[in-house]
Amino acid sequence: MSPPPTPTGRAAPMAPDDRRSAIVDAVLPLVGEFGLDVTSRELADAAGVAEGTLFRAFGDKYTLIGAVAVEGLHRASGPVETRAELAAIDREAPLEERLERVIELGRRRMSDVMRWMGVLRALHHRTGARDQVEPGHVQDFRAQLMEQREQQREATVAGLIGVLQPDEHRLRVPIEVAVALVEASIAGTHARVDHLLPAPSPRVVADALVHGIAEDRGERHVPEATAAQNTADRKTTVSEIPPGTATPRTSHPQEP
Repeated sequence: MSPPPTPTGRAAPMAPDDRRSAIVDAVLPLVGEFGLDVTSRELADAAGVAEGTLFRAFGDKYTLIGAVAVEGLHRASGPVETRAELAAIDREAPLEERLERVIELGRRRMSDVMRWMGVLRALHHRTGARDQVEPGHVQDFRAQLMEQREQQREATVAGLIGVLQPDEHRLRVPIEVAVALVEASIAGTHARVDHLLPAPSPRVVADALVHGIAEDRGERHVPEATAAQNTADRKTTVSEIPPGTATPRTSHPQEP
């Protein structure tokens, strides 16, 4: 992370903001893996600088970890990156393969968001900040993050619609509903609290989304649009039955 040498042969000093950015980039994987348990020595080694340089740039280890977690959270919630990743999915690939890739990307981003939020939460408790009124810059950060997350949400919806559109004629539900189902299948991986069973693989989930979870044995799905008409037809048929004749009874699918 050293700057190029000057004509005198000495490395040009880095601007403070550039040095901090370079350190954050260098130690981000380490903090993502170990969180608050990482040592100052490990951080300095990863950044290729002396520990004193870290302290001059950030003040202390926890300030550096906080800056890294904030940067990691911004990257995980980036709408530009999300849009680019979804746009790169091959639209000519089978729908199952496209959805498998969508689920892989979504799970990775969700995992990154949860990881960095966990680091910030642990840092909040470790430093005792939970007992203090949040300063203005923290509130501003929360507002900026919420705005960024909303932008990412819009980019995700637009990207998913693009992924599904080549097969829109095959969908049994409106494309917006299909998008919601895909999103729910991704979010459900991290929303569980029991962790009793491993999450199904992206390929299994994609196959279930495309083909359903029940075997088609010739039973036809009745769309809601025709349900009222079917009810009216049934009433008409019953009204035409002569008096004294037993009314036909429709068996429950599980009845013999």
